[in-house]
Amino acid sequence: MSKDRIVIDSQLSSTFSLKEVLRYKDLLYNLARRDFLVRYKQAIMGITWALVKPSINILVFGYIASKLLAVDSADAYLNVSVGMIIWQLFASVFTEVSNSIVGNANLFSKVYFPKIIIPLSSILVCLLDFLISCIIIIVLLIISDKSLHWELIFAPVFIALTIINGLGIGLFFATLFVKYRDVRYIVPVIIQFGMYASPVIVSAGYYLTRLNTINPDLSYLFHLNPMVGALEGFRYSLFGSSHPFDWTGFSISVASSLVFLIVGIKYFYRFERNFVDYI
Repeated sequence: MSKDRIVIDSQLSSTFSLKEVLRYKDLLYNLARRDFLVRYKQAIMGITWALVKPSINILVFGYIASKLLAVDSADAYLNVSVGMIIWQLFASVFTEVSNSIVGNANLFSKVYFPKIIIPLSSILVCLLDFLISCIIIIVLLIISDKSLHWELIFAPVFIALTIINGLGIGLFFATLFVKYRDVRYIVPVIIQFGMYASPVIVSAGYYLTRLNTINPDLSYLFHLNPMVGALEGFRYSLFGSSHPFDWTGFSISVASSLVFLIVGIKYFYRFERNFVDYI
């Protein structure tokens, strides 16, 4: 019976390898399964929390949006729910990935495995929470008597883009968190600030109208926010042509997303071999 020999050379530079991740797919599955059981051990409470948490924000900010934009309450709540639920997915992935390395420090001394497996496994539970929370959107679509459009087929693209954003930024902060434990206090602040700087409560058009009155070039700066493309794209996939979609701005956001992902992965792998020294 042949055995694989794994040689770890500290002088070799680590890079992301999908082949290596697939090689440890069983570990990825088991870590994701563990997180799932922890989250949903009491299934009713787990599912309820996945619905209650975004619902509270939707009720509060939906009311604010209806007064701010002077639009129909049902439309305001629906628009906010779409933005809030996709933002919640980003926030969950960002938070879970950021905390994943330190939270699983006990695994590092047991056996060799690519450390990227840990943050990747945390994403699956976040995605399940997102799918459960989509029930809120379905209910509001029925209440507001809205129908779905063929653009819905693009929804997985924008969901994947949201996960990429959370992963890329999360990997950067996960690495910082290993070295500087105070970083965990910064993550919630970034998420809260980012929500107001992104078209979560209102659409991107609201921001762009006001930015253009100051300086038209600020619209390009606004689209450098990687979540602008994901948020507006997800709204487009649900509302169809009734929701204007800026392909130029989306392209800028996607480019920004890829930059964050590449930087996050490179920074993570640069310090991966030193994690055990800090933990």
